[in-house]
Amino acid sequence: MATINQPSINPTNKLTASVVAVAVIELARVFTHNFWPGFDDAGLWTALAPIAVFAVGYFIKDEANIVLAVPVAQKESPDSDTKPVSYQDI
Repeated sequence: MATINQPSINPTNKLTASVVAVAVIELARVFTHNFWPGFDDAGLWTALAPIAVFAVGYFIKDEANIVLAVPVAQKESPDSDTKPVSYQDI
């Protein structure tokens, strides 16, 4: 299987935003646990974290960080018999 070269090792915007969302949810859970223990329900916080991650991932947009190259079909030119295959970014 061929490897794909990525331009950097930086994480994507969606990944970064999802990690921040989980951190915010956990901070809210600790805050609620300390100041309003009556509202601290483990089932609520367990369900809220993945919902927040999916919501943040849906609204944060990413740019492509991988460029794929595909061969373009050979074209005949009037000056030569065949033209070499070129590559085009998609």
